[in-house]
Amino acid sequence: MNDFTIDNIIDVLADFVEPICGEVLQAQVDRVPMPKGQFCIMTPLRFTRLSTTREINKDTGSPSTSAIGFTEVRQADIQIDIYGDDAGGRAIALETVFRTAYAYDAIKAIDSRLAPLYSTEAIQAPMINAENQWQERYMLTVSLQAHITIDVPQDYFDKAKFTINQADKANP
Repeated sequence: MNDFTIDNIIDVLADFVEPICGEVLQAQVDRVPMPKGQFCIMTPLRFTRLSTTREINKDTGSPSTSAIGFTEVRQADIQIDIYGDDAGGRAIALETVFRTAYAYDAIKAIDSRLAPLYSTEAIQAPMINAENQWQERYMLTVSLQAHITIDVPQDYFDKAKFTINQADKANP
């Protein structure tokens, strides 16, 4: 139904971010403890509509597979929390690289439906972990443009058979 889900967007962004910042996990997915060492957690914040919805006819010639697509462009804002040694340096590296043509080309090469727009500046976000220990954490929000299509079943026809009945003809 949805051809580009939140999980898909996180996966594409994670493929880009991991070489810069370390292992990437999605927030709010499970109840396992935070890993040790260097890692990032991505939290989807909002998906703002940037365009009017357009219709795309997808007539396959078969009622079981024909559909209509509703496509739109949305701005996906994803918060990235960066933990571990040199979290600040890795956050600044991501912020810097995300704003370049390299990021655009790299993300589009992973999935052409997603493109980077901009990022906020990295900020330090104090955190005390479950062991009551200070944990280095920096965060920033990246914004991407996502092209999303939702397909729903739709019947089509390409032939019609007309019969004519005279309107004033008396019916017995």
